[in-house]
Amino acid sequence: MANLERESLWEERVAQWRKSGQSQRAFAESQGYSQRQLNYWARRLAAPVVPAALLPVSIAASTDAAPALSLRSPSGWTLTLPPALPASWVAALLRELA
Repeated sequence: MANLERESLWEERVAQWRKSGQSQRAFAESQGYSQRQLNYWARRLAAPVVPAALLPVSIAASTDAAPALSLRSPSGWTLTLPPALPASWVAALLRELA
């Protein structure tokens, strides 16, 4: 049985159960299938169907890029470092320069 056929069959069964006024167990036993199946399909068919959607996305270059880091010594030298360097690397460099 194809998935759509199975779903259609269970839609009918769940609708019949709801109209019957019986408990799930009593109705399922009288129809010859398990209460567990009826419960599963009742919950599954009651869940709202949310259609999948794709949204357009555009990626722009960041204008808030971190500026380069410049280190100046009292003796006059300047060292300019790119902003992408790991902080641990910069910390190790400063320890060596101290």
